[in-house]
Amino acid sequence: MRNRFVGAAVSALFPLLVPEPSSAAPQGDGISLAVTLGTDPTEGACGTDTTLSVTAGDQVNYCYTVTNGADETLHFSTLADDVVGTIFTDQSTEIPAGGTYQYNRVAVATTSAAPVSTWTAYDVHPDYVYADNTAAAADTIFAGSFDATAQYAFVDITGTGTNLMLNDDDYTVASIGFPFTFYGQTADALTVSNNGGMLFDQVARGRTGYLSPNTRTLPDRLIGPAILPYWDDLQQDYLDGVGNVFVETDGTAPNRRFIVEWYNLPVNVIGGGYNITLEAILYEGSNQILFQYLDVDCSNVICDNGAAATIGLNSDGTHAILYSYREATVGTGKAILFSPTEPATYTATAQATLDVGAPVITADPGTFSKTVSAGASTTDTLTLGNTGNRPLTWNIGSVGTRSHFPVVPRFALPVGDPSQTHAGLAPVAPSSKRHTPHARGPIGVPAFAADANNARVVSFDANAPSTLTADLDAGGLQYLSGDFIGEDFSTLYAIDFRSFQLYKVDTATGAATLVYLTVPPPGVSADGWFGMAWDASTSTMFAVTAGGRTPVSTLVKLDTETAETTLVGTITGVGDPNNGTVIIDIAIDPKSGNMYGVDIVTDTLVAIDKTTGEASTIGSLGFDANYSEGLDFDDTTGTLYFSGWDNSLSEDIMYTIDTETGVATPISPIGPNADAVQYSALAIARLAGICSYPGDVPWLSYSSTRGSTEPGATTPITVTFDATTLAPGNYSADICVNNNDLTNKRLPVPVALTVQ
Repeated sequence: MRNRFVGAAVSALFPLLVPEPSSAAPQGDGISLAVTLGTDPTEGACGTDTTLSVTAGDQVNYCYTVTNGADETLHFSTLADDVVGTIFTDQSTEIPAGGTYQYNRVAVATTSAAPVSTWTAYDVHPDYVYADNTAAAADTIFAGSFDATAQYAFVDITGTGTNLMLNDDDYTVASIGFPFTFYGQTADALTVSNNGGMLFDQVARGRTGYLSPNTRTLPDRLIGPAILPYWDDLQQDYLDGVGNVFVETDGTAPNRRFIVEWYNLPVNVIGGGYNITLEAILYEGSNQILFQYLDVDCSNVICDNGAAATIGLNSDGTHAILYSYREATVGTGKAILFSPTEPATYTATAQATLDVGAPVITADPGTFSKTVSAGASTTDTLTLGNTGNRPLTWNIGSVGTRSHFPVVPRFALPVGDPSQTHAGLAPVAPSSKRHTPHARGPIGVPAFAADANNARVVSFDANAPSTLTADLDAGGLQYLSGDFIGEDFSTLYAIDFRSFQLYKVDTATGAATLVYLTVPPPGVSADGWFGMAWDASTSTMFAVTAGGRTPVSTLVKLDTETAETTLVGTITGVGDPNNGTVIIDIAIDPKSGNMYGVDIVTDTLVAIDKTTGEASTIGSLGFDANYSEGLDFDDTTGTLYFSGWDNSLSEDIMYTIDTETGVATPISPIGPNADAVQYSALAIARLAGICSYPGDVPWLSYSSTRGSTEPGATTPITVTFDATTLAPGNYSADICVNNNDLTNKRLPVPVALTVQ
């Protein structure tokens, strides 16, 4: 079935039609806008202040109220400001003449700002309508707005145009030769892809212009604005001389046209496909777009006449004109003409000022070193100060100390045969084999992972992993990479091995919410996404992929809201020159911010520069690791855990890895059937820092354990060091001051006590 219009509005927080007119003075051309601020985040709440003072970390409710002073209903709107940028685009907002519309956006306050917001409203969606030259008049949309017949007159430019000499999956920027407006964006150049499409506004969007050979339906958030006469996996090597992509600008101003011809390109399908030829023409002034098809018969039912292609126009991922998706809708002599609509447009602006302050905690002294006789006690004063401009709230606890190991690069020989390394799922089958647990460590490290073989999401104590605490259905999804973001352990971000889709996984139920398709950066060979790691020091999610006949691993940054990827670099300096590098997972030390990975070709722990991808070997794991694995730090203690498939034992085992030597120490097989599962996407649900879980230290007490300190003030607290029940010796702990200074919200004050 052919879809004429496909669109989905950007979701908004609490859109609400308000019957009463706004008291704001009219602005712009027919609409007025008022922006007010408040701290009530509930649905429909609208503050009255245009200037608001808050504390960093507070929730702020931006309330946008639009009044329609025009004499027509306005059906769509776009909202942006000069700080955040675009907030939503072309959203459905029914604002009748004389009516008012309210939109709320709740955000966490971080820095002071006075954004100028711009609301643009339209009577109809900024869009395109199309007509084709088929006999059925039903295929024409809004035919009365332009010439209803798209005339076919193919323009062959292979003898006069510029050969772009593109290779397979290649692309390049080409000059249009005149300003061309597409979905409200004007450019005089665009990116032409070998795969039957053109992408708009790539530099401004921070993209390279890559158009994946894997087609998808429209709208498509990943590719952005795109003109797609025949999006498919079209093959080409310009050196073979068979065909290529040509461009040409002809005519004279103001009636020029830009022509792109995909000439004699083979379609990549199972069983082979013959070559096809088609073109797209962009017209100056009218901004019309014409698709023409000279020969799209590939002599294979899989790809004949567009049966494997996506054809249409894509806006910003929330709206598109989809002519067809994997349907045989075009053929020799077919023409499709797209013409832009011209909505009545009204614009208004308003400004609101947010003053964001913060407390700044200080502690004097920064450490305590006390000596006391056995059976006695002593006191001292801990002074908490606030050098910020908002009240500091605090409470005090205490906890024992921890240790950390630095990175020491070295070389290690692989365990097992590196040529037999396999990334992905091992061919294991369920078994009733019983396992004898290895030596256990301390109790209480909650961990989540994916049983990729059986499409499950599980949880367990990482120090006692033979017993699962939860075993949830993943709905057929097989996650090989995943991690939490910050301190939110309710949502695991994970990528499905088969589809490359990024999901938000509810750790209580296993239910998955799709984010979007995760496409590797251009030029990156990817057999799968094998690892993810959240970096708290830079608030960045990193991911790693590997692929190729001789595997190459690549490090990228991953936007978890859009699934867009940004190349960091190829992971170099490790692996085997003959058998490649497969970094099966990555983890980031919560204290140092250093990145580690496991290479299953050489069976080693490696250190990775997260700014370049350059890596060095730390040391051998001591066993033959293979297939899917999981790597993560316990952020509380700094211990590195590894759920690894031991290829010689054919079972999945939980290890701790010494980050100084690379040696993996087994804890226990994971789950009741460790030879029938592979646990990947390991994510440990523990907070970072030595003060994350303060507990009782009997020999420490305080005159006050909670309070508030005003800006510029100090609060003295008497600390008692009580050795009445302590034997002679040395004792250490940390006084933990939990507070609302977001940059230092768990402040440790180390204590050393010598009992004589």
